[in-house]
Amino acid sequence: MATTKLDVYIQFSKEEELIGQLVLDGRDILFKYSDTYLETGTNLSPNQLTFDDIPQTTKEKPFNGLFGVFADSLPDAWGYLLIKKRLSTDRIAIESLNMLDHLTFAGKNSMGALQYRPSVALEHEAIEINLDKLNNNISEVLSGESSTVIDDMFGRGGSPGGARPKIYAGYNPKTDSLISGVANLPEEYEHWIIKFAADVDSKDIANIELAYYKMALASGIEMSECRVFNSDTGNSYFGTKRFDRVGNDKLHMLSAAGLFHDDYEHSTLDYGNLIYQAKKLTNNAQVAEQMFRRAVFNILVHNRDDHSKNFAFLMNPEGEWSLAPAYDLTFSSSSQGYHSTSCARNYVDPGKKELLELASALSIKKAKTIIDEIKEITNQWKRYATMYGVSEVSTKTIETSLKTIRTRF
Repeated sequence: MATTKLDVYIQFSKEEELIGQLVLDGRDILFKYSDTYLETGTNLSPNQLTFDDIPQTTKEKPFNGLFGVFADSLPDAWGYLLIKKRLSTDRIAIESLNMLDHLTFAGKNSMGALQYRPSVALEHEAIEINLDKLNNNISEVLSGESSTVIDDMFGRGGSPGGARPKIYAGYNPKTDSLISGVANLPEEYEHWIIKFAADVDSKDIANIELAYYKMALASGIEMSECRVFNSDTGNSYFGTKRFDRVGNDKLHMLSAAGLFHDDYEHSTLDYGNLIYQAKKLTNNAQVAEQMFRRAVFNILVHNRDDHSKNFAFLMNPEGEWSLAPAYDLTFSSSSQGYHSTSCARNYVDPGKKELLELASALSIKKAKTIIDEIKEITNQWKRYATMYGVSEVSTKTIETSLKTIRTRF
């Protein structure tokens, strides 16, 4: 493919605006803001990009020469697999692609408001979807049995990020119907993301995440609406309303990984730095307490997949930043077996001691009360599990882990 130039646009509503250009220059990737965007826009990544007309590059390793704000648009493991299989039909090795080539697959289908041209991304017509059929297609892709469904799956969004296969969809809460949809949806439809189980997941993975969502809400954590979609065959699929969409309008999204240039697979992030930077970016003191609640919750419920891609910020057309709702809150041991984000420098077994130390350093008021409130909610795990259809086996397995964590509180 050998893409050497890529125009980058931002589209909040109907009109898109050219924000700049990415250029492959030898081994470096240069980015330059457009003159018109400098006159009317806002810096898309305040910690990493300078807001001027000088071409800029980064030597940091996490994103192979890309600035993190653009790396946020790259496909995850599932999307990477789809691209790899799609290219293999044309006898193209994915290893031959450069980073700009990868962004052409994002096109205008990535999370947030950024878009890239030229693009090879596919789009689907807004037709009704069958989740069980899609689940079977995903199983075929994962097992390597079929390449005939690759374009179909890729056209449903490629990959919104995360470890599990996902699709973009339109959901009509009045008719309880789902249609395929990435761009503009018909009236009364909302932009949602539907998750599917990976090979290693338990059958009730959607129910577990729903129970965690309900506990998070009770713990004062802000989240976008979530629910489970049940099929006629008895399968359950977890869905969440997209927080980067307001109707068909978009919000710019920047992950903490993109903001800090943090290698989320080998993160060195600490909740202290994360909370401090969140407060600074949003210019909102209340963000500190909200982030602290998320830290307490993640520790108490054994959500160790709390890496920097799982925290994000949103920017509206006026250039105002806000903390994105929490997402991907579920029981997780992470690939390393410990927390991806440390608390008071403790990745392995943080507890009340570290959380109070964190709160003291950041002058978070009522920290002990917040911890006790969330502990009381999460102590009721078995009740939430029963209410939302978690199997007895999963309930006991998770309760065993949570009991151990409670000894540190």
